[in-house]
Amino acid sequence: MHFKLQLYSLQLLKRGSFCSSEDNDPTTLGEIIDSLGFGKYQIRLTFILGCAWVIDAMEMMLLSVIGPILLCEWHLSSWEEAFIATIVFVGFGFGAPIWGWIADIYGRKLGLLLSTFWTFFYGLLCAMSPSYFWIVLTRGLAGFGISGSAQAVTLYSEFLPVKTRARSVVFLQLFSSLGANFEVILALIVMPTLGWRYLVAFSSLPCLAFCFMYKIIPESPRYLLISGQRSKAILILRSIARVNRKLWHNKDIKLPSKETRGQIWDLLKAPYTKTTLLMWSIWLCAATLYYGIILMTPVLYTVDRCGKILDSSNRSCICKPLSSDDYRNIVITTIAEFPGMIFAFLVVEKLGRKRTLCLQFLLSAVFLFMLIICSTRVTKTVLIFCIRALISAAFQVAYVYTPEVYPTTFRAIGLGLCSSFARIGAMVTPFLAQVMLPVSDILALCIYAFISCVGAISAILLPIETQGLNMRVCH
Repeated sequence: MHFKLQLYSLQLLKRGSFCSSEDNDPTTLGEIIDSLGFGKYQIRLTFILGCAWVIDAMEMMLLSVIGPILLCEWHLSSWEEAFIATIVFVGFGFGAPIWGWIADIYGRKLGLLLSTFWTFFYGLLCAMSPSYFWIVLTRGLAGFGISGSAQAVTLYSEFLPVKTRARSVVFLQLFSSLGANFEVILALIVMPTLGWRYLVAFSSLPCLAFCFMYKIIPESPRYLLISGQRSKAILILRSIARVNRKLWHNKDIKLPSKETRGQIWDLLKAPYTKTTLLMWSIWLCAATLYYGIILMTPVLYTVDRCGKILDSSNRSCICKPLSSDDYRNIVITTIAEFPGMIFAFLVVEKLGRKRTLCLQFLLSAVFLFMLIICSTRVTKTVLIFCIRALISAAFQVAYVYTPEVYPTTFRAIGLGLCSSFARIGAMVTPFLAQVMLPVSDILALCIYAFISCVGAISAILLPIETQGLNMRVCH
């Protein structure tokens, strides 16, 4: 028996390098994370990192609320209103790869917390903006900070065992939905009495609260191991074992060979070239549609959608602040993210990541075409509800797939760059939703439906299905 154990140990040593796979070697980090399971440690982490999603959703939902108010109060044109949202996504596009690089080089925890404090600082400055120029500048800088919230997914996914990873990441959508709904309810309470400046200031306070969680947020053991901090990684793994009440066998984790981290060009090297290009397309389409449906919702409720061309010379047609009924309808459509999360939660492990993404994009295209038909307010609300549910779910599945398909050495920057390409679409969508839609609803909605079809095609062409696979440490 002793001889057989020695022979088995020799066979383990002769297997492939640590970087090539985590599937067979019981001393690799992936196997250890799986053995520690999903327990109280991950549940606690879910609620801590879910706060980052609440912050992200509140800042994004804020765009659809303050736009119509500033349009009237500061007598802006529809282009100027749209540019307020666009500049946020410009900042987002520049910030995402930078925060991803910081997370790969200096740690997921540091990148996440620095970006959150940045968002708080410039969000608070935005509330004091004396002119349109300062609104644009501070919102752009706040957008730069908001982009770092994506690293919450990178950090979270690296603590999850294979069997629960997809559904756990999808579950984070719950916090995004809570944040979006809270922002609309906060606007309903604050706007009629205190005005938009107080709304912007109050919306930035959760960022400061999250920064005070610094000590209870753990660093990723995958990052610690790949950066040579083995003793710290072991301490965190022991902590997971203790909280989850699992036995810790003090396994001798194989160290990966030293590799550079946070290199953008690794994303375009084989075998990741096709995957990266298709993922950029998927993220771009998902963001265009997701932020498009958020921004077009108040427009659809304030502008006649029955095929009539808006008389742009009549400012009273354009300048129409949101009413209490409009806020209630926005809350209803925002709640759509909850059934969207449930749909993705139930389907992602049965159909796989690729098929789920494809189905969500295709159904969104169908409902967007249906929205072209002149309909009642109730029918319109139902269609918007369905589109938002599907697109928010598609966004979450993209967040599941991206960290799974890239190795630890450039996982954060891979997610960050995908997020940047998403913001290219998000930069364009305000002009579709807030400028083109009031003039030609048919053209704008047809463009959105076409983008949804492109997303479906890109998803089904992905060369790798990550369902059931361990996360790679290096390439």
